Amino acid sequence: MEKVQESDVVRSMDVLRQQLAESVSVQEAKLKSVQEESKQINRNLQLVVNPDTSAALDFHNQLTAAQLLLEIEAGDAIFRIHRLQEYLAKNY
Repeated sequence: MEKVQESDVVRSMDVLRQQLAESVSVQEAKLKSVQEESKQINRNLQLVVNPDTSAALDFHNQLTAAQLLLEIEAGDAIFRIHRLQEYLAKNY
């Protein structure tokens, strides 16, 4: 009975390790996507460096807001990646 319990624990640990590794991969993919989107926003911002109409100013402000949100998402993804990797390193 004890060997069966040990086997179940080992299997559960392996499943958890795999789920954590998959979570790291998901967060890395999210980070890459956010970084690509941020590059596109930066390119668009270069087009409206000095907005001279109200429409250009609105567009500039929308891009700046979107860029800020992407920076927050990127920071969150980086934080999660580091924490997950740290947990894996300490526990597996």
